[in-house]
Amino acid sequence: MIENEFDTFVELKVQCLVSLLIEHENLVFEDALQFLYESKLYNALLDESTKIWHLSNEKLFEMLLNEKQTNELTYPDFV
Repeated sequence: MIENEFDTFVELKVQCLVSLLIEHENLVFEDALQFLYESKLYNALLDESTKIWHLSNEKLFEMLLNEKQTNELTYPDFV
């Protein structure tokens, strides 16, 4: 994938995840952004080789909440 396209996908995923954190976890924008940036999921999302950028926003959000509870990033079987 062209780097510019990948960066665009990541930006869109970040926007959606931050919105979901604000809506479902009642975080303010800055806290939601910090929560995401400090997560293992965010680091994996930046790594194109993980291929998690192609997952739905809902699945990524589920993975993020699971990471919050377990402190482990668990990938779906189909990745």
